[in-house]
Amino acid sequence: MRFMVTNFAYGTGPYLRTTELAIAVNRERETRGLERWGTIVPLVYGEEQRRVMTEEFHDYDRAHPGELFLDAPLGAILSSVFYGGDTAYAEALRIWVDTFAAASARAHAHLRGSLELETLSGEARTIANVDYAMEVSRAPRLRYGVAPIANATFGYISEILEHVLGEPASRIAVDRTLVREAMRIASAIERDAAWHGLAEPSTFSYLPGRSRRYPVEEAIPPTIPSPSPDHAPMAEGIYVTVTGIPGLERLYREAETLGLKLYANNPGAVPKSERRLPQVIANPKIKFQFARSGWGSVWLSQLSGTPLVVPDFDPADDPEIYFNNRCIEMLGLGIVWRGQSLAEILTEAERIRPGIQKRNRNLEQRFGTLDGNRYAAQRIIDKFPIL
Repeated sequence: MRFMVTNFAYGTGPYLRTTELAIAVNRERETRGLERWGTIVPLVYGEEQRRVMTEEFHDYDRAHPGELFLDAPLGAILSSVFYGGDTAYAEALRIWVDTFAAASARAHAHLRGSLELETLSGEARTIANVDYAMEVSRAPRLRYGVAPIANATFGYISEILEHVLGEPASRIAVDRTLVREAMRIASAIERDAAWHGLAEPSTFSYLPGRSRRYPVEEAIPPTIPSPSPDHAPMAEGIYVTVTGIPGLERLYREAETLGLKLYANNPGAVPKSERRLPQVIANPKIKFQFARSGWGSVWLSQLSGTPLVVPDFDPADDPEIYFNNRCIEMLGLGIVWRGQSLAEILTEAERIRPGIQKRNRNLEQRFGTLDGNRYAAQRIIDKFPIL
C-alpha cells in the first residue's frame, strides 16, 4: 500500500481538513478504478485529537479499516513549532524561525525510517520503507521532502505576513524584522507545492483584483463537508465554540433573559450550556455561532446559512485572525463582536443571513458544487495522473 501523509498548521481544523481531503482523494481514486492509499496523520494533540478524529471519522474507519493511522512522534515534531497553549504568537513565531530547518530535518528523517503508528482504535502498527504517494497539506510549517505536495488552503502564510507589514504595530504586535524572516521561510515551503487549491472565500477574498500568488494556484470551494440539513426539535439558542473572552458572561446572561439556550462543544467551559456537536449549527433554531474566525468555523457557518459572530482581534494573537475578521465583516459573512448587546447582534445576524445564502448560491453556480473536498480531489488527480 502507498501512503498519503498530512502536514498542517496548529489547531483542530487543520488536521481535520487535511484528513477529509485525503479521504476525498481515496474516494475519487476508487471511483476511477485506482488503488486506495493509506493516510498518516501526525498526532499533535494526544488523546483529545484521537477523540475528535474518532467522532468525525468513525464510520469511515469502520468501512475502510487499516487506512487511517496516527503518528505520535511526527506530531511531537510539528508541535515543537506550533503556536498555542501558553506560548504567545510572537514567541511561537521566533521559535518557528529559529528551529524550522532542524525540525524539518527531523520530520524528514522520521518519515524515512520505520514508523510506529496507531489506528484510531489504538492498535499498534509498524511500517517500514513507507512508499509515499502524496503530501496533503494546509498552511504547513515544516518541509517533509518525501512526496509531491497538494496544498488546499485558506491562504498563504507568506501573504498574511506580507500584509502585516502594512499594518501599524498597535493593531498587530509582532516585530517586523521577525515577520520578514518568517516570510522567507513560508515562501520557501509554499514554493515546494505542486498544486495549491485556494478556497473561496478565504483570508484575502475581500481584496479586489487579487492576483494568483503561485502559477499552480487555482480556486476551489470551501474544503469542509457541507452540513446536512438539521430540523430536529430543539430550543432556540446560540452555539459557542470560543471561550475565555472578557464580557462573554454578559452575553450568556442576556441569552438567558431572552430565553435563548446555550449550546457548546465543550459545555464545561460555557456555563449552563448543553453539549452538541458543531453540525447542529445547520439547525434553523441556532441564531448564530460564536467562534474564533478560523476558516473551519467560518465555512461551517457560511454553508449552514447561519451567521457567525467572532470576538474582536487581540493584537498579540495570530495575525491571520485579524485579516479573517476583516474578511468576514467586509463580505457580510459575520459580525465582529465589540461589546454590542445580544439584541443588537441578533438584529444584525438576521440582516446578513440572506446575503450568506446568496453567496452560497453564487459559489455553487461558479464551481458546480459546494463540496470543496471532492472538487479538490478531482483536480489533484487530474493534475497528477501519474499518481
